[in-house]
Amino acid sequence: MADTPVVVVNGARQVGKSTLVTELLGLRGSVEIVTLDHEPTLRAAAHDPRTFVERSVDTLIIDEAQREPRLFRAVKAAVDVNRRPGRFILTGSARLLAVPEMAEALVGRVEIIELWPFSEVERQQSSGSVVDIIDEAATAIVRNLAVDRRSLAEQIVTGGFPEAVARHPSRRRAWFDSYATTSVTRVVNQVATLERSAEIPRLLRLLAGRTATELNVSNLASTFGWPGRTIDAYLAHLANAFVVQLLPAWSTNLSSKVVHRPKIHLVDTGFAAALTGHNAQHLLASPELFGALLESFTVMELRKQVSWSQTRPTLWHFRDRGGAEVDLIIEYPDGRIVGIEVKSGATPSHADSHGLRLLRDRLGERFHHGYLASTAPEAHPISDRISAIPVTALWTLN
Repeated sequence: MADTPVVVVNGARQVGKSTLVTELLGLRGSVEIVTLDHEPTLRAAAHDPRTFVERSVDTLIIDEAQREPRLFRAVKAAVDVNRRPGRFILTGSARLLAVPEMAEALVGRVEIIELWPFSEVERQQSSGSVVDIIDEAATAIVRNLAVDRRSLAEQIVTGGFPEAVARHPSRRRAWFDSYATTSVTRVVNQVATLERSAEIPRLLRLLAGRTATELNVSNLASTFGWPGRTIDAYLAHLANAFVVQLLPAWSTNLSSKVVHRPKIHLVDTGFAAALTGHNAQHLLASPELFGALLESFTVMELRKQVSWSQTRPTLWHFRDRGGAEVDLIIEYPDGRIVGIEVKSGATPSHADSHGLRLLRDRLGERFHHGYLASTAPEAHPISDRISAIPVTALWTLN
């Protein structure tokens, strides 16, 4: 806000955007907050967008701005007359850059901040980002750390939505059920005209059961009973609503056998567990279930940390048709690669690092380091530039 006229805070519904913005803005000059979730306010914005944004305040906050895309041109007109920093904050429960009117109107005038459910770094009241430490030196996170599998399972099924975190576990499922049937459906309907929006909760349950797997739209469409194009459209809307994360496949033409499908992750593992009816005990009893949710938990933890990191890498996954895979590729702007393979077991083996070793051998010096992250507490080298670490090292900075 010190140097940018328009700041957008994007994130899932109920993630805390309005709370964060209003608490921070209490420290500044005159502020007015309007929410387009209020129907009379929405009608006023639609009737005369330019008058709506012209107010005698230092900062105007427009909450749930995706509900009236015509406001973006009105904000542009106001900023073109007066480019004073910090004039507008727009919050949205859908990616506002996916709205054509915004992308066209506010380019060069806006900075986007994505707000995700709580990360483990935040819940530990730490600061910094592990992705920056990994970028500096492998020794920074190759260390022994206690891993309590039961506590980790509880973290996974709790997730990071503020209200879900604050609730008693016996009441958390009710909140997630309501979130699936009301909040998600409402946001998607605000940005798209869908004929079958009532089916969104059922689709979410199916996706939750496939978190941390490659996205096979044909198989998903066959299982759900919809055309593939319809599934594609709904997935795009759910991604724009910050409900699912599509982790793209990575390759630099390493071979013609590289798989190009993205992996799908539910953004919040607490939500994923609730949708599939699983609790911490179920995770501890099922290595496959624990493995899938731990992978999504880890991928999303690092995705959150990227949003405030100094190095701002991009995230991918890798798999070839021979079965070699790496759950998470971190690619830095200078081209260096870090690979992370996540295992829920407490006895990681040399074979578990197969994908990391293959990637290292193909990339040469570009491969910075590989980590086999598991629930074992011991850290140790596996081979050249590949180490076993406790998975908790990826979010424990102290």
